[in-house]
Amino acid sequence: MLKASIQLRQYCRSYWGPLAGIITGLFFIGLQLSSPHVGDSCSRLGEVAQEWRIGLPTRGLMCVATIDGQLVYDRPIMPPPPRTKVAALNQF
Repeated sequence: MLKASIQLRQYCRSYWGPLAGIITGLFFIGLQLSSPHVGDSCSRLGEVAQEWRIGLPTRGLMCVATIDGQLVYDRPIMPPPPRTKVAALNQF
């Protein structure tokens, strides 16, 4: 009986690593699938959400109205970053 319990403990212990990896992978895939993406329908105009993808930084999405009158998520148009003025080295 004791030998069987030791074997069972060793058997279960050897699968914890791969099992934890699979559970972690399923968690991240579920998180990616549950976040909104461009073109998904939304409920309130101007609503802001985050698009999450594995290996990429999060991106902001905004609920916008299409020409057809549907509300969907799209990336907001951001103004270009301000240019910094650099003094020329050859000024007299």
